[in-house]
Amino acid sequence: MRLGRDASFVLSITGLVLAVPAALLPFVRAGKLGDERISHLFTGVVSLWTGGMRSLAVLVFLCGGLLPLALLCALAILQAPARIRWLTRDRWLLRRAARVIEHWSIPEVQVLAVLVALMKLGSLVDITIGPGFWFYCAMAFSLLFAQRSFDFAPSAPTPAPDGAHAGNPL
Repeated sequence: MRLGRDASFVLSITGLVLAVPAALLPFVRAGKLGDERISHLFTGVVSLWTGGMRSLAVLVFLCGGLLPLALLCALAILQAPARIRWLTRDRWLLRRAARVIEHWSIPEVQVLAVLVALMKLGSLVDITIGPGFWFYCAMAFSLLFAQRSFDFAPSAPTPAPDGAHAGNPL
């Protein structure tokens, strides 16, 4: 599904903007009998780390936090308007990195995991979904639509101004 020429760029920037409040605002509030706990985006990662599940904590942090941001940045840079002249020579490397990151960036899985946990815990404690969760959902949808409207196929190399091959570092 292609949304338009600039859709991927706009959606990538939107996702980056939405990621800031998603990381800073409360994700979920849970309470029972007057005891209330507030979770943020990476509270679960910290709990996994301190609970001895360090490899799982790293995986959740990478796939749900760091890699989605890296992919949004890569897509935004690759789709930046032509008037930005930097990074024109090694775009293929960034395009390839974005293609690899695309497979590991899965914030939608984290959204589903939170929803499943909320359904399971909803009968045991009072749960309130915070604004951070909704910002994270919007960021995940922005990333999903940015990916779908971005063409990962390599473009034809442009000739260098001096007539040399564009891929030749010399």
